[in-house]
Amino acid sequence: MRIVDVEAIAISAPNPAGTYWGKATWGAPADASAAVPNPLAHWRGVHFPHPARMRPAYAQGIDTCLVRIETDTGIVGWGEAKAPVAPRVAQAIIHDLLRDQLIGADPRDVEPIWETLYASMRLRGHEGGFLLEAISGIDIALWDVVGKLLGEPIHRLLGGAYRDRVPVYASGVPATRAAPGEADHTRMLDAASGAVERGFGALKMAIGMGAESDVASVRAVREHLGPDVEVYADAAGNYDVATAIRVGRDLEALGVGFFEAPLPHEHVDGYAEVAHALAIPIANDVLTNRYQVLRYLRMGGLDIVQPDVCRAGGLTELRRIAILADAFGVACTPHVSIGSAVHFVASFHAAAAMPNLARHEYWMGENPLGDALLTEPALALHDGCVRVPRGPGLGIEIDEARVRALALPAERTAV
Repeated sequence: MRIVDVEAIAISAPNPAGTYWGKATWGAPADASAAVPNPLAHWRGVHFPHPARMRPAYAQGIDTCLVRIETDTGIVGWGEAKAPVAPRVAQAIIHDLLRDQLIGADPRDVEPIWETLYASMRLRGHEGGFLLEAISGIDIALWDVVGKLLGEPIHRLLGGAYRDRVPVYASGVPATRAAPGEADHTRMLDAASGAVERGFGALKMAIGMGAESDVASVRAVREHLGPDVEVYADAAGNYDVATAIRVGRDLEALGVGFFEAPLPHEHVDGYAEVAHALAIPIANDVLTNRYQVLRYLRMGGLDIVQPDVCRAGGLTELRRIAILADAFGVACTPHVSIGSAVHFVASFHAAAAMPNLARHEYWMGENPLGDALLTEPALALHDGCVRVPRGPGLGIEIDEARVRALALPAERTAV
């Protein structure tokens, strides 16, 4: 059995909500002070830590990069390289760098292929980012091929299912600096209520706007929902150690379930200091391989790991991360934000097969790349859980015509 074709398909769809919740909270604010906007205007003012240092780029729509691998037996596997922005980058890496290392290989050699692809840029210091996202898409597609060949779902190939339903929490509640009664504050509470009305028993809200307003926002959501809904908080790396500890103690008093990304992820020593000072579990979703995770675990800097299957090297590396975390007594709560149905389902298979699963993230926004890309829906919520597909491989059928209808042109059109 040999790989005969590898295709990366960069796709984009309009965001039905207009603006992604992460962009609304953590994106760089628009410069309305000049006729020609200054892209560096958000650096104005003196702050420490300066919020501009943790302002990620966001696309206008919902973007990703799907990977299609075809074998000489006719079996086709699908994967996804996480690409919430600039999906053509992952596409180019796959086509220009990784594809030639795959053609002719036996797709059942999943781990040797993974190590070969990772080694291709290891000497140059590439241990995350676009390269790992591209490898992720290929890796997921290979597992899909092997599952289809053997007639088994991926979670069984990963060692078997501890559960057939994965408990999920909603992510998508934005942060606000607004006072109670103001429109933006009401929007935050409405988003939290909407999650509960859809059947979620837990939700994650954005913070990282400022210590006082952050704690006030969490308190407002907690009081609005009552004690029966679990609440988590994501600061997106926007605090320093002292602020993280101060906010963390307030979150503890409010019964928040975990405190995600209190610091920039590079500050491993700082994570250890925060984790040792607080009782609230500390989590991080930015770590993209087992070596990075190990540094945190050795320092005692994490209570929950949050690997993203489409960012952290696919199913192969996510499984390694989960096993490593379990050896340190640390829970795993897989991360899923912007992505297609492939992203969600691949992660559900991994979650089904890990003994240290706590919960699983579920972006609650209206997703034009979700069930819309499948011939049969797979992402429905059932009593706060999602059922793990039982069919071979990923257990889903991609509507390829729909995917290709959303494909971006090979080169970006000049503005």
